[in-house]
Amino acid sequence: MFIEKLHRRPGAAPLFTHYDEAVGSRVELSGTTFSNWVDKTVNMLDGLGVEAEEPVYLDLVRTDPGHWVTAVWVAATWQRGCRVTEQIDEAALAVVGPGRAARGPMTVMCSLHPLGLGLTDLPVDCTDYADVLTEPDDHWVEPVPPQTPAWLPGITRAELGRLAGSDRRQLFVDPSPGWESVRKLLVSPVLGGGSTVVVTGATPERISQIAAEERAVAAD
Repeated sequence: MFIEKLHRRPGAAPLFTHYDEAVGSRVELSGTTFSNWVDKTVNMLDGLGVEAEEPVYLDLVRTDPGHWVTAVWVAATWQRGCRVTEQIDEAALAVVGPGRAARGPMTVMCSLHPLGLGLTDLPVDCTDYADVLTEPDDHWVEPVPPQTPAWLPGITRAELGRLAGSDRRQLFVDPSPGWESVRKLLVSPVLGGGSTVVVTGATPERISQIAAEERAVAAD
């Protein structure tokens, strides 16, 4: 299964590397570091009262599909036993980027700061994702039936674990919103033992430089 493979990854090997050329940042998360962020986020979901199998609307998948925080939230939603939905009106929780107007019954707003720092102008109807830093990073996986949906409307947890994996270090440039980017950037390297390098807002020359430095191959 996806979550079990995520937590079995070699600790120091990179899993997800994110370049944001708009702010000049590079963030590399090893398998261990990524899993720690996921565990903390699962505990945040539990503290907010989000139950297993409830739908979570990840606006980040639409607005910031290549960000490392987006990947963490997807994995945490699955580890909590919840399902990702692209329809906010059916969600128990909405997770949005800075300044976004979307709201759910509860809303977590993420600064998308390279180091996960908090917001200076948090709306009163939102929880700051930076609060996750106070959560423990204990390993905890909610047991749910294999036929429970992972991604609404049509991908079950069993189907998630059967998707094709990749053992390559792949480079993605300005990923598109939605499921296909989640599958390629997150699911495929976790299942196959590979890793992801995402670059946003870069020139062609800079993309070539990053690919060489990271020893990453352009994604198909």
